[in-house]
Amino acid sequence: MGGSESKGKGSSSEHDFWQSDEDRLRAKTVFNEIAHGQKSFTKEQFQHYTNHVLDSYTSSRIFYLFLESQSHHGHHRQHHHHHSNQHRPPEVHQHNFISHLGVILNGPIPDKAKIVVFLASNSPSKVSSTDLVAFVSRTIQHYRQLLQAHCVAYQSWMFSDAPDSYDRLAVSLLSDLLSSGQGVTKPVAVSGSAIEVDPNLMFTEPHVEDWLARCTFFREILDQTFIGIFQFYESQPGQMIFSPRLPQVQDTNWSRLSTILDFPTVLFVNNALPQNMQTPWRLLFSNHSHGDSFSQLLKNIRNQGPTVLLVRDEGGRVFGGYASKSWDINSKFQGDESCFLFQANPRYSVYPATGYNQNFMYMNHHMQTLPNGVGMGGQLEYFGLWIDHSFDVGHSKAGSKGCSTYGSPPLSSGQEFKVDTIEVWAVGRIKREDGLDDMDDLDGAQAPKSILDKLATEDKAILDMVDRGTISDAIRAEPMVKETAAHNTIISPF
Repeated sequence: MGGSESKGKGSSSEHDFWQSDEDRLRAKTVFNEIAHGQKSFTKEQFQHYTNHVLDSYTSSRIFYLFLESQSHHGHHRQHHHHHSNQHRPPEVHQHNFISHLGVILNGPIPDKAKIVVFLASNSPSKVSSTDLVAFVSRTIQHYRQLLQAHCVAYQSWMFSDAPDSYDRLAVSLLSDLLSSGQGVTKPVAVSGSAIEVDPNLMFTEPHVEDWLARCTFFREILDQTFIGIFQFYESQPGQMIFSPRLPQVQDTNWSRLSTILDFPTVLFVNNALPQNMQTPWRLLFSNHSHGDSFSQLLKNIRNQGPTVLLVRDEGGRVFGGYASKSWDINSKFQGDESCFLFQANPRYSVYPATGYNQNFMYMNHHMQTLPNGVGMGGQLEYFGLWIDHSFDVGHSKAGSKGCSTYGSPPLSSGQEFKVDTIEVWAVGRIKREDGLDDMDDLDGAQAPKSILDKLATEDKAILDMVDRGTISDAIRAEPMVKETAAHNTIISPF
């Protein structure tokens, strides 16, 4: 908080956060577009301008956020009701719009926290857990609307439909805050159809500020969405690189193929990958398209470079892992510490390497004395994730002590599970014969400009948000896998 807190509601001048005269002039242009050349604009005009991204409720809240800068500090609710009784509807004037837009686009985290609380809640300076989850969920949906309208990579996908995944991702992003000594989230149903949090939890602006400071993933979504709402860029939208990044799909014929991946899951998993692996993606194998054949799986995924393995069991759990090296038949474990396991249903979690052992990834076939199948983590016959060569069954074993390689709990509905879906995606660029990457030409045309430049420099790797050192040191200190706090809690990668 400190000095930056004084730049909160209604107290920042238009010169506080605008980084250039060019951006300030662009803000005036945006105002004129909303107001149609008039000196002020109404809520209806603002909603019409923002309906390409926002729902009517969020658009209305942002309108009253601008209106708040015209009222006395701390009286925005009374101001709202006062105007609702007037014959003339409330209007936002240019000076106040430009002043507050500078805070929205360029303000520091304390100001962003004030904005989040205002947009999410109808209570002064505090927000309930349910309202905060709903706001985060809506913002992720708004980000999807933005990408759908302007992102070339979005057009390359045919996402699965899973409406509850937005709420599940919101709860996962907020997990640290929701369990910060004031109560914990209630268990999420295995099917993912019931998302419940304690409705009695209330959070103040400092709580939200602390969470935003830690949650880079959502902060980027929020910033990018604000930029998109006001179309505050100079480059053509089709030339922009959005962050968090959505991968471009290549060499995938959607007329013959399908995926169980929905938008939040792709965004979540891709953000967990190393940056140079975040695009493009290629679907190598899906049992729904290529058949329930282990031999076909091996044929399709061997020697294809880094991959994402995705599994859905018959109980509805969705989980998988990132394999940093090419899959190949070997009696020994392969891979490196950039491998990880993840869960996407009923909750979103990433489990990076603990450093306890190097049993990252394993593939074997036609061996009588060794397990035959595909596995990640743990040890032989006790993998963190295992698909048997029979193809219809697998296991995810860990027990109370967690998987020794990744610190993960059992990811499936039961330690032993029946397979419903298996997908394997190749990730990252393929080297061409001329030595260039397959997307070098595309990247040359996608340099971000103007206000987006600041986003391009932020750390976008989800694994850097996990305290690896604490996990690894705690396990290395003991000759055997000991139960630690890291094993008993869901690792929040945000």
